Amino acid sequence: MFVLEAEISIGEFRFKTIHDVEITKSVDELADTAVIKLPTKFIVRQSGEEKFTEEAIKPGDPVKITLGYDGKYSGLEFEGYVKKISPKIPLEIHCEDAIWLLRRKNISKSWKKTDLQEVLKEVVSGTGLKLAGNLPQIELEKWVIRNANGTQVLQKLKEEFGLSIFINDDNELYCGLKAGTNIGGAVKYDLNYNLVENNLEFKTQDERKIKVRYIYQAPDNKKTVVEVGDPDGELRTYHTSVVSSKAKLQEMGEAELEKLKYDGYEGNITSFLIPYATRGMKAVFINEEHQNREGSYFISKVVVKYGTGGARREVYPTMKL
Repeated sequence: MFVLEAEISIGEFRFKTIHDVEITKSVDELADTAVIKLPTKFIVRQSGEEKFTEEAIKPGDPVKITLGYDGKYSGLEFEGYVKKISPKIPLEIHCEDAIWLLRRKNISKSWKKTDLQEVLKEVVSGTGLKLAGNLPQIELEKWVIRNANGTQVLQKLKEEFGLSIFINDDNELYCGLKAGTNIGGAVKYDLNYNLVENNLEFKTQDERKIKVRYIYQAPDNKKTVVEVGDPDGELRTYHTSVVSSKAKLQEMGEAELEKLKYDGYEGNITSFLIPYATRGMKAVFINEEHQNREGSYFISKVVVKYGTGGARREVYPTMKL
């Protein structure tokens, strides 16, 4: 028998009884997020005084969320900080990971010539965060940061270079290609057996109608636009202020298109808390009824839902490996 258990620490308080928790981790978003729902009438004791939960908990309080099944699995699913408190019914506590630290750091600095790693060092300086070791070598010409917080700088880098930027599970800032976020772990799913819900759809390369647009914007705001792929396809747009050559933009667009058009699954699956999966892992799909459709996929996003209705892990695979 699987008995659900949870322990949530927020600042100095510990909660084992909760209404709901939803945790989202993605290689496509800067921050991992969590929303904790607690009964509105919860009262805690702080410094000998009884207070409603929303009065005792403050933005910036550290948060840890551990979920599992009694005697079978227990895992730290989220670690971060309270971002805001919404006094709804039930009470909602919105949290984000260590990106919260960078959101509070203001930066004004300019370089005549630098590189990606140097800019990232400035972003994390004084926050206690470290950089991941596998960062790409990207040269930057005349890079200027004017009164921006750390997350705004990261968002600019993300948009300019098409990078995946987020805090990894080692609490390090990763910045690089999405494929480089693969953490090496793998999880197996039998599509006809151990799933709560299967929302995967198998599509051939020809069925995937996609158009990729690359836009270079010069300092004088003049734009160079290159499009590749299906004229009537779903549009994916990328921006750069570094690559101006039409030939290079064409090459970048075709490389992106190749990753997006493949024979394989798209959609998502829902399992229980076990088997464990997180973004950056490899999902291996087993399908005895259609063995020609079996394969491995990169997991780009995982959403964990826990509450009175049970515990579920939604897994979103992209890119066939």
